[in-house]
Amino acid sequence: MPVALPPFKEPKMNTLNLQATAVVSRNSIAFVAQVFALYEMRRPLVTVASEAQAANLSGITVDRCITPPEQSGWFDAQHALIHDDLPAQVTYTSGTEGQPKGILLTYANLADAAERIIEQMQMTAEIREYVGVPATFSFGLGRYRAISAVGGRAYMPPRGFDPLEIARMLAAGEINALSAVPTLLRILLASPQVIGEAGKHLRWMEIGSQHMTAEEKRRIRELFPNALIVQHYGLTEASRSTFLQISGASMDSLASVGRPVGRTEVQLSADNRIRIRGPHVAKSRIDGDGLHDLRDAEGWLQTNDLGHMSDGYLFFDGRADDLINCGGLKVVPDLLEVRIRSRLEPGTQIAVAKVPDAQRGDGVLVAAQTDASGTARVREASVAALREIGLEAGSSLHIMSVDAIPVTGTGKVQRSILAAQFASQQSTISNDGNVSAGEVNDVLSLFRHEFPGQTVRPEDTFASLGGDSLHYIQFSLAFEQRFGQLPNSWEQLSATELQRHVGVSEKSIWRRLESVTLGRAFFMICIVALHTNAFIYSSNWGAAYFLVLLAGYSVARWQLPEIIRTGSVRTLLGTVRYVAIPAVIMVAVMQVLTRRFEIMPLLLISNFLDPHTLKGFLFYFIEFYIQLLLLAALLFSFAFVRDAFRVRPMLSAVALFVAVVAIDRTIESFWNTDYNYHRVPWHYAWPFALGMVLAAANDMRTRALAMALSIGSVLVVWGLTSAAFYVAVGCAIVLFVRAFVVPAPAKVIVAEVAAASMFIYLSHYQVIVIVGKVFGEHKPWLELILAVGVGIFLTRFYAWSERRLLRLKS
Repeated sequence: MPVALPPFKEPKMNTLNLQATAVVSRNSIAFVAQVFALYEMRRPLVTVASEAQAANLSGITVDRCITPPEQSGWFDAQHALIHDDLPAQVTYTSGTEGQPKGILLTYANLADAAERIIEQMQMTAEIREYVGVPATFSFGLGRYRAISAVGGRAYMPPRGFDPLEIARMLAAGEINALSAVPTLLRILLASPQVIGEAGKHLRWMEIGSQHMTAEEKRRIRELFPNALIVQHYGLTEASRSTFLQISGASMDSLASVGRPVGRTEVQLSADNRIRIRGPHVAKSRIDGDGLHDLRDAEGWLQTNDLGHMSDGYLFFDGRADDLINCGGLKVVPDLLEVRIRSRLEPGTQIAVAKVPDAQRGDGVLVAAQTDASGTARVREASVAALREIGLEAGSSLHIMSVDAIPVTGTGKVQRSILAAQFASQQSTISNDGNVSAGEVNDVLSLFRHEFPGQTVRPEDTFASLGGDSLHYIQFSLAFEQRFGQLPNSWEQLSATELQRHVGVSEKSIWRRLESVTLGRAFFMICIVALHTNAFIYSSNWGAAYFLVLLAGYSVARWQLPEIIRTGSVRTLLGTVRYVAIPAVIMVAVMQVLTRRFEIMPLLLISNFLDPHTLKGFLFYFIEFYIQLLLLAALLFSFAFVRDAFRVRPMLSAVALFVAVVAIDRTIESFWNTDYNYHRVPWHYAWPFALGMVLAAANDMRTRALAMALSIGSVLVVWGLTSAAFYVAVGCAIVLFVRAFVVPAPAKVIVAEVAAASMFIYLSHYQVIVIVGKVFGEHKPWLELILAVGVGIFLTRFYAWSERRLLRLKS
């Protein structure tokens, strides 16, 4: 429901200031309802990203800031269009370059655009539309405005654009219309079988303004043969300036973006830039100096888009500031992308941008979302495409592999970001390589030292390089030993940003010791102490469960944000490799020394066997830990799972927890694992998922929920025992005490133990055996101390050996 507001007062506006209500942008039905409520009251509104932005707007006095709650589903409220020539809303452009501009739109502007799309699409009250574009963008909100005006219903998907959901709802008759941008429609074109016969049930479709080839439009028409499909071209300042009825267009006109209708006019300037005039064109932009005219004296809006006209149709030729001038030949990035993409496998993600070139003015950068092996194919396709338009680019052509193509919320490629990434790569590529400890003299070289074998650039962060909990501890130790105190949330800062913090903070013997680091060290010592009989922390155990919990916490906190950003699970697979290699080496060494050869431990799956049937050493904790990471990698390889955690991380984590508990109980009902003490991944999945819940809790409400879930879990598993106490207190510390302030030497000791936890686990049984043989009896405390010391030594030795090997290979 919309937030209740005080009685309406006539909106005040002058050349210096506009009084408005701020609404935090959320892709939510509540957001749409709130916007319409403000329309009805004739109260100007401004959409903002956060309350903080609302407090710092230039040229606008905000009387209040409304944050709508999350809500998806159907929107069926009816709101007539308003034709008043009064300020309706300020919308900030989502352009690909420069600072967003505040565009002041009137009710008349909005109504004219809505009336023309209603007329072009022949919309009626029967429309039930799947709005595949966020309501926070002008295209998406425009769909709700038009549908509401004709008395139809609009559906906001809870997980964003979902082809499977679209197909299901079409087949069931729940929807008969769709709105989307070309980027999203290409997902359907890559797998048309997902829609299949259900496409015949679509009656209406609007496609937003991005470049789309005639062939792509033809295929969309075939996918939805009975739909009236309309594509529009426009800007925030001039929404829906031209229309192309794809469903009835000839092949010659399919490549265009249509023609103007109603009172809209389009023409080209002397340098082929598109100019627009009409009642839908905004009059002003707003900033700290007040209002500024967007239109010239004759009412024309001059855009930065290039185009040409043919038979009354407008053809979009890209943005003028994206145009590549390579040796005098003009290259339009959008069109070059089409040529390159046609020579590659379907679905290959590429983008073209211009970069400086000393000889030709502009060079051609082709960024490809592929690994290094795939760049050769992209280069071949790029050379052929450039040759086709008469350009032999030679050394002016650059191919860059990227994890993801940077785009705006509406799918527009951010070419300047690609150019900046390329420039950074070029400035550091000659310095890349494995760095020895003695060569570490700045933050960038420290990153390269701590992430051997990887190409590290100034813009990389700990998270983007695939850092996990063990690397987190090791890196923080190495940084603070050289450069001093780390800032908060340092794992999200680039090497360049971290360098700026060096020497800024005052020197102190005090350091922040994170609670998760303390928890890892404490419970690792508890496990070793239990095995050496130095002390029994709990007769009910529980330490192993808490370490698994910290593993889930690590994935959610350090690795999941990067997985969501890139769509790749390589960070998890990197952790699996980091853990598996030393584990296999240790198993192999022990089998050679004891002459007890078994294949299952070498494959790291012996945890599924009865431990009494095994002859040698087994590392079941490492085994199911790796298996949990692999299952997590499989889970997050699905886009809908990543989207769920991106939009609602806490709810998704709790849902995962409930799911894994149900899976464990289900499997145990027909596969009883008492024989191997339940050393299977699904049995330990609940603390792993609980760790993700703890990491997702970011305010008092969610922390309280996570704490309640933790207490309930430990009571179910252990009852009122010491194990439940230890684990519950550990959860409380992680949730409510982010870090302790301790003397620097104390942090070093605790962090060294925590960082070495894997090697302590791998080697402590061997230490126990050796001490028993040397002294003829067990010496619990000596075994405990030596086990920790040996684990720390092996951790250091392994890291040194890995770097040494990589340096020799390079």
